[in-house]
Amino acid sequence: MTRRVLPIAFCAAAFLAAADRPFVVVLIGPTGSGKTTQADFLKRRYSIPSINIDEIIQQNRAELNSEKTPGINEGSPQESLGINELVRDRLKRMNPARGFVLDGYPASKDQADYLAALLRDLHLPAPVILQLDVPDAVVKERLAKRHRSDDKPAPIEQRLKDYHREMDMIRDYYPQANIWTVDGTRTPAEVSKTIVSILEDEIPKRTAAGQ
Repeated sequence: MTRRVLPIAFCAAAFLAAADRPFVVVLIGPTGSGKTTQADFLKRRYSIPSINIDEIIQQNRAELNSEKTPGINEGSPQESLGINELVRDRLKRMNPARGFVLDGYPASKDQADYLAALLRDLHLPAPVILQLDVPDAVVKERLAKRHRSDDKPAPIEQRLKDYHREMDMIRDYYPQANIWTVDGTRTPAEVSKTIVSILEDEIPKRTAAGQ
């Protein structure tokens, strides 16, 4: 896990469900990194909603494809402005008062700006970013074992390019203190344990120490 020094203004305790305060987690990682597994884990552990962006895209592909945003990665529904509205609509059908988990969103600066405004409207804190770090070679190996027809070499390479572009945006957009890197090559249980440690141990200790 990459350790970050938290600024004094970063009130991390506000993210902790254990302290009965709302928190928002953004999970980012390449396809095959285990984001959805960890999102489901956080949903169960803290009884908060989880939103899977790939699922939203699949359910609304026709609508998103009709509203593509020209420019960056043109043709990708993930770059559509419509995904922002779908995230808001999905949250309206949930109870985000204690916070929520986002699996694969935001993926562009436009989406990050939209999320910031949405969190202000919901009176929720800035998100904790959890990056599940898995080398490209390991991703390819994992996906090859799945024998999925849509995970042929070309699509896998494009997904990895999209992920690295998204991660570059995350690093540019969010303060380094908000980004925590977790070794995603370990077992799901080990990854979950590290995430709990970040949310319940590391962040509160640093806040208490005034770091």
